[in-house]
Amino acid sequence: QFVPKTLPEGLFAAGRVNGVYELAQQIEDGKRAGLQAAASLEKYKGPIPPGPCHEGPPPSHPYPIYSHPAGKCFVDLDEDVQYKDLVHSAQEGFDSVELMKRYSTYGMGPSQGKTANANAIRVLAKVKGQTVAETGTTTARPFFHPVALSHLAGRGFHPHRHTPMHSRHETAGAEFMLAGDWLRPAYYKVAGQGREQAIQAEVQAVRQRAGIIDVGTLGKIEINGPDAGEFIERLYTARFAKMKVGTTRYGLACDETGVIIDDGVVARLAEDRFYVTTTTTASASIYREMQRWAILWGLDVVLVNATGSYGAMNLAGPQSRRILAGLTEIDVSEAAFPYLGVREGAVLGVPARLLRVGFVGELGYEIHVPAHSAAYVWDGLMRAGRSFDIRPFGVEAQRVLRLEKGHVIVGQDTDGLTVPREAHMDWAVKLDKPFFVGQRSLKILGTKEIKRTLVGFMLPEDYSGPIPKECHLVIRDGEITGRVTSITFSPTLHQVIGLAYVHPSQSKPGAHFQIRLDDGKMVTAEVVSLPFYDPKNLRQTTEAA
Repeated sequence: QFVPKTLPEGLFAAGRVNGVYELAQQIEDGKRAGLQAAASLEKYKGPIPPGPCHEGPPPSHPYPIYSHPAGKCFVDLDEDVQYKDLVHSAQEGFDSVELMKRYSTYGMGPSQGKTANANAIRVLAKVKGQTVAETGTTTARPFFHPVALSHLAGRGFHPHRHTPMHSRHETAGAEFMLAGDWLRPAYYKVAGQGREQAIQAEVQAVRQRAGIIDVGTLGKIEINGPDAGEFIERLYTARFAKMKVGTTRYGLACDETGVIIDDGVVARLAEDRFYVTTTTTASASIYREMQRWAILWGLDVVLVNATGSYGAMNLAGPQSRRILAGLTEIDVSEAAFPYLGVREGAVLGVPARLLRVGFVGELGYEIHVPAHSAAYVWDGLMRAGRSFDIRPFGVEAQRVLRLEKGHVIVGQDTDGLTVPREAHMDWAVKLDKPFFVGQRSLKILGTKEIKRTLVGFMLPEDYSGPIPKECHLVIRDGEITGRVTSITFSPTLHQVIGLAYVHPSQSKPGAHFQIRLDDGKMVTAEVVSLPFYDPKNLRQTTEAA
């Protein structure tokens, strides 16, 4: 580093700025600078110890510039300034550090010269046959030394949203996590159980008895008007215009390039009235997109963002129908309220919308009610479920349950470049429709080979090593061919399962691929068909009753 050689009268340097980093030496250097300051004020006339002696190897090579016969010698990686650019600068007469900086633009990138300046000054010093001290430096902007962003940001005031059941989660011992702007229960702490034990117990409760999760953070958008069906048809990739009233359908949304941006459930409440759910993190952005398209298309629709107006909970598990039946005027029998149906009526006397859907792969009901009554309904469901040993479950258990069912999470199992065919979601895309957003791009992409595809995989039953992490890389012959997007130990299947992108040549069931761990070791995974759990969907239909 550069240390002060001369300072203005009355100014004395000590510590790190003076090149001293060890605490004991910093204290001694501070005493020396203090004595110098006292002496300058004629308050001290005794001896002053010498300044610090910078010992040991230099922190960087005195001249870290090496030519390469087949490559470019970059001095500033921000601005692509090469060694030869600086030499030309000096030859053209721009041979002071300030002029050379303006001539070559070194130090003007994001790093603001923190690395480039030291290199460029040494190059100029060598070209001119001077020392670095003789060559000098440019004027540095604050901060010369790295400063943590937290020091500059000050106190944080990030707003957190609470669902109507937040106080119930606190009472139940929830460990919260941030999901978008919302605080959601990750899991519920239980005395004598660790985190993983508690999560697995929540999973087993849903699979064997009944569980309830707060899903009030989902985006909830009402689409009304004569053109509501046409609007939904254009916005999502599947067919919706001829949906029957009282039914729901999976909705996948893409942008103009065909990239997946969101998914949710589309429920038809009337010929001119739809109720759409979105992912938690995309609720605001999708609503903005809907508004934009409604204006551009000029369709006769009214959009209402009801995300904060409704609370919602998902009652799931083999006993969920029995728990709900005694609390609602709606007939929840299989014949009257089949899978993928939607009904409106009262639950515990509160107006409600019930969606017979299930992200967790069990018989279940999403119950949407006005926010001011949501906690009341939650309490009533918990009371009614006591005899069935109902248990609230959090986001972590939900992620395990959905992974067992092979359901994709947009934003986790997809990224900013994923198209439906790569994520095996082309079943939800109807390219023969007249139009939907992204259709043209997907038709073009359909003529090209894909370079990756999402597969389900399992680790061997007897595997006992460290479990790979999300984003661990898939390696073949030393090359990256994919990455893990989701992985967990399944308490239902008693095996490690996951989703990963691999090269299409590695995607057939029974194929094996290698996952590289943090320490560089390889773990062998086997591709399996999805879903891992209940492939015939019997748990969500009549047989689950």
